[in-house]
Order: sequence, then structure tokens, then C-alpha cells
Amino acid sequence: MVALGHYYNEQGQSEFRVFAPECRDMALRLEATQQTLPMERQANGYWTLTQPRLALGTRYRFVVDGTAYPDPASRWQPDGMHGASAICEPSKVQSPGWRGVTIEDAIIYELHIGTFTPEGTLAAAQAKLPHLQALGITVIELLPLAAFPGERNWGYDGTYLFALHGAYGSYADLQAFIEAAHELGIAVILDVVYNHFGPEGNYSWAYAPYTKQADTPWGAAINFDGGHSEGIRAFYLANTRYWLEEIGFDGFRMDAVSLIFDASPRHILREITDLARDIAAREGREILMIAEHLRNETEVTAADGLGYHSQWNDDLNHALFAFLTGEKGRHYSSFGSFDDIVKALRDSFVLDGTRMHTFYNRLFGTDGRGTAATEHVVHTQNHDQIGNRPQGDRMIATYGRDKALLATITMLASPYVPMLFMGEEYGETAPFLFFEEFADAHLIQAVRDGRRREFAYQEGSEPRDAHDRAAFTDSKLQWSRLQSEEGQTLFQFYQALIALKRAGKLGPRDKQQIGIAGDEKTGLICLQTKESLTLLNFSNQTQQVPVAAEWELALSSNLPGVGGLLPPYSAHVYLHAGD
Repeated sequence: MVALGHYYNEQGQSEFRVFAPECRDMALRLEATQQTLPMERQANGYWTLTQPRLALGTRYRFVVDGTAYPDPASRWQPDGMHGASAICEPSKVQSPGWRGVTIEDAIIYELHIGTFTPEGTLAAAQAKLPHLQALGITVIELLPLAAFPGERNWGYDGTYLFALHGAYGSYADLQAFIEAAHELGIAVILDVVYNHFGPEGNYSWAYAPYTKQADTPWGAAINFDGGHSEGIRAFYLANTRYWLEEIGFDGFRMDAVSLIFDASPRHILREITDLARDIAAREGREILMIAEHLRNETEVTAADGLGYHSQWNDDLNHALFAFLTGEKGRHYSSFGSFDDIVKALRDSFVLDGTRMHTFYNRLFGTDGRGTAATEHVVHTQNHDQIGNRPQGDRMIATYGRDKALLATITMLASPYVPMLFMGEEYGETAPFLFFEEFADAHLIQAVRDGRRREFAYQEGSEPRDAHDRAAFTDSKLQWSRLQSEEGQTLFQFYQALIALKRAGKLGPRDKQQIGIAGDEKTGLICLQTKESLTLLNFSNQTQQVPVAAEWELALSSNLPGVGGLLPPYSAHVYLHAGD
């Protein structure tokens, strides 16, 4: 596979390679001396240059037909998106004996480095890893780390896909974070954005036609099948290899892959999942590949399809949230009935090709009944579900503990792969807002205007200003809540639920092992396995539910709980007496 940007060759020399097939003249400029060194054109559209070994930290740019730009495969942008690239040599994670985590054992925890701790750094996040191990987490999913404009951003506006965002720390910090996680039995996967570039600081256009016009929320899509696309495909495959093999992540969550358009005989997404499996086989470890597709298509995880281990499935989230809150805006408009919850639990997809998606006004999805439970990652909240609300409010903050816990127990008692969003395990009420620190005044205003249009359906709801630093600081977790009596109670409850999930007693990851029954009249759902009985009360009335003597109440969302008596919006988990 082609190496890109700067790298040290086997002789210890500095080599540079960049794809620029239509460029007439290419040179390397060393910023300290302003020395310009001509590069050699190769027949396949690449330009190369070999130099005596250059020191770490050396600033450089490529001069493309007389104009200097940063390296599109830069590993380090110490002076920001518009500054020179710099030479660095990230070292690979060293975890002797590490074999990874299978999708069957995944309990995922999604977190954003910048708001996970007050410091917002990898080093500070590393200190919280024992907390996640105690909770029972086996997989951490990091929101994107690729370099983006300013200090603060969710990460989906990255423009240098090989470069670690500087505000989060160094590559040594990243290596230490992953190695510490491995020591605690936790895999670390990275959220990557291969469907678009961020709107500020992207100079890829100066080198090659990296993008093409397509109908996406962000404008231009990546050019995987047009003119000169062979070099663009190689860029993204090299990026896959970089994070998985050269750095040592345990897999990807891939953002909005349904907006990656490729009419090639072999889809780029299949090339990426095949490459990940090849790396995993050679290194003797698990590498998890999870897609955010959100069109309910079984092809995403099919062996003869795109080949992902699993995909994000929002249907259970939408069914639970719409029913429990009564909200019907945007994507929730296709949901809201009690039967939607039962169908999500039983059939995987609610929107399965037989129903109209009222937001998109078309039939939506495919039949998910034949898929394995592990092909679906489910949640009750994530960065999108919370952050794409005008005030970034969490369910527990707006609708209360009872409904939030009921939704969580339903999710964990399902057969699917569960994912938590940072802080929910102790009842975090801080919002998770959309925030950015663009420098372009027109872009800042465009974001404000766009979010006002996005939330215009909610009359009188003015979204928080994403450019205001307070949107970022207000989104930071309030770890002091964990130490409160309520925080500890919730944390221990989540611990117990996750322990049962990991033991296979609650929500075993085989749909055939769970009996599902729902009664719309009473609002009760019963999930029964060989080892557990979970009763869910989705009504606003207390329900008396006779339970056989063989079952003993193990967990109750309305502590301390009385066996057989379910208050409104509550749940009981029973185990065989004596277990």
C-alpha cells in the first residue's frame, strides 16, 4: 500500500509522497530556511522526494504550481489548519498479549475527549479509565480525533485525517491512553469521517479532485469513483491502515457511510472492512468495524455486502424516546406507538421497508429479522441524539429519572450491542451542545443560520450559539455528581445491569433466546430468558403483575422495589431464586 506525506524509509532517510495527478510543478518547501526542493513526478500521479533525515518538528509545505499548502497527509499541524505541516513519528501501541474484544462482548461507551473531563485531554481521560472498567465497559468509542479548526469541535469538521488534534494532547498521550485501556481489558475504537471534509482549512482540492458534488448535508462528497479516484481511494485506505496498524486502534465507528457514494465494482467501504480484517488476522487481534448507516439496510453487515461487524440502529432509541416523551419532531415523527417498541425489540428494524419514513417521505429500510443481534448497536442517547437538540438536553434532565432508566433497562435487556453516552451512568444532567471555533466569520454566521432553520419546527426554541465558548464549557461532564448519593445509586444500578448483561443473564445476544411479549392495553412488556425475567411498565399507572415463585427480584428502577408491583414508568429484573 502506498505511503503518503512524510515518512522515514528503511535507510532512515526522509521521504515525501503526495498525489497530485494534474499538477504541472511540485516542490517541497522547508519553512525554517525557505529552501525549495523540486519533487519528481511519477507515472501514477504521485510526486516524490528523498532527503537526508529531517529532524522531528521540521515545518514544511508542498508548493503546488507555485502556491504553498500544508500536506494533506500531515501527521501534525502545530500551527493550526492553515499553518505548515510538521514532521513527527507516532509510535505504535504496545500491549503484549492483547487480543481485543469481540462484538459479542462489546459494551460500548461513547465519549468526546474535549468534554469528558475539565481538562479535555487524553491524559485526563486516561485517569478515568478505572471508572469505566468498574462500570463494566469493554469498548470505548472516541469521537473523531482528526485535526480540526480551533480548540473545540465535535470532531466531524476535521480536515487533516492523519493528524491528531493538538488540544487533546500528543501521540504519546494517545498511545498511553490506549495502552492503559488495554491493561484494563478495554478496547478503544475511533470514530472516523470519510464522507466529507470540514468546511475550514481543507486544501485537498489544490492537489487532486478529492470531492465531487453530491446531495449530502455538508455539500461535496468524497470522490471515490470519478476521475483520478484511484489516488483518493488509496488516501483513505492509507488512513485506515494508519490508525489501525501504525497507531493501534481496535477498530472504527465510521460516520454516515450511507453518504459515501461509490459506483466502482468493489465499494470502497468493502475495501476498508477487508483491510481491517487483514490487519486483524496478521496481528492476531480483534478489530471491530461499526458503521453509522442509518438506512436500516442489512447489506451493511452482510458477509457478501459491506462486511461490517455491526451498524448503529436508531430505531429502538427513536421508539423509546418518542413514546416516553411524546416528541414527534423530525426523525421521531415516524415513531410513537407502543408497538414500535415491541417491534424494535423483536425485529431489529421498525422501519423495515413496509412503512413510510415521514421525515424522508418514502418507504424506508429492509427486513432485519434475519440479522444477528450483534449486527445492531443500540442506545438511548448518543452525541447526535442529544447534541442535535436546540438546548442539547439529556432525557434525564428534561423527562426525569424514571423514564430515562426505563429506556436504559429496555436497551440493556434487548439482545443487541449496548452503547452508553458519557455520564449517563451517574445521571449526568449537563447538556451536550453543538460547539465549534471556526475563524471564518461567514462560516460562523452560516452555522447560526443553519441551526435556526434546522429547529424552526420547534416554535420559540432558539438554539444555543455554537460559537459561544460557553456551549463547549457547559457541555463538560460534572464529575461531582458521581459522588452524590443519587449519582452513586445510579452508578451501582448501571454496574449491576451491565454485569448481568455481560454474564448473559440479561439480554443474551441471541434473539432466539429472548421471549418478547407486549400488551398495549396495560403498557407492559415482558422479556424472558432462561435466566431472567424483565418487566417493563410503559404506562402511567401502577401495574400489579403476578410473578411465579421461581423468580426473585434482583433489580428495580424504583428502588427498593416490591416484587410484582410496578409503579408508572418503571422496570423490574428478576432472576431465578438463589442465583
